[in-house]
Amino acid sequence: MYFTVYLFIGAFSGLLAGTLGIGGGVIIVPALAATFVHYAVMPPEYVMQMAIGTSLAALVVTLLVSLRVHMLRGAVQWHIVRQLLPGLLVGILAGAMLAQHLPSVYLRVFFSLFLFYIAIHLLRHRAVSSDSQTHQLPSRSTLALSAGAIGLLSGILGIGGGVMMIPFLLRCQLSLREATGSSVACGVCISVFAAVSFMVLGSSSASHLAWSTGFVYWPAFLGIAVTSMIFAPLGAAIAYRLPTSVLKRVLAIFLLLVAMDMALPNM
Repeated sequence: MYFTVYLFIGAFSGLLAGTLGIGGGVIIVPALAATFVHYAVMPPEYVMQMAIGTSLAALVVTLLVSLRVHMLRGAVQWHIVRQLLPGLLVGILAGAMLAQHLPSVYLRVFFSLFLFYIAIHLLRHRAVSSDSQTHQLPSRSTLALSAGAIGLLSGILGIGGGVMMIPFLLRCQLSLREATGSSVACGVCISVFAAVSFMVLGSSSASHLAWSTGFVYWPAFLGIAVTSMIFAPLGAAIAYRLPTSVLKRVLAIFLLLVAMDMALPNM
């Protein structure tokens, strides 16, 4: 039964969210899209929108569990999170509205290109670990524009934003652990707002689909949420004990394979 696939997706994405703080949406969206197509769960025209909306809803659970661990470690810089939130929320709403009207094939191509970019970035990026307590934030206008851009892509692609947020926070002189913890906190806010947006915006066009609210498919949400709650804290614990360089390389190679698969026209 394909519910088992949802459980496996949740386990892998939860481990990823806790370890690298990137939410797991880069795994959930393509995995759900492939599952929906393979098992003919829903009409093809709704595959990507439903994968994105369900991913965002599932990430709320995954990231909340991971956030608790990072908060206990004192890694969340709440003053920075508060400054980023307004731009993030505006960008998310715009991204969710845009994703509703884009054909699934365009979303697949966009997501594939995005995965290529993230994979190359992970292969090239060298994490900077700093014990400095001085964070160098850009101007308010630059901060707002950066947060808005991250929110826009998060709303379109159905991701928590960590793959973009962590590099940005590292440039603001946060340590890798501070960037990871703060990214998870931002990801919770992004996922909640975006998931609700996908439910509301998809309530008219996808109202006839069983077991769904708008663009959120509840059987997949349940399966992912159950196992992600177990594996997210495990991933967060690993993040504080092991270097992430090897994990990032493995993730980058995996994302390249997923991106190439999504770019193929047979899905």
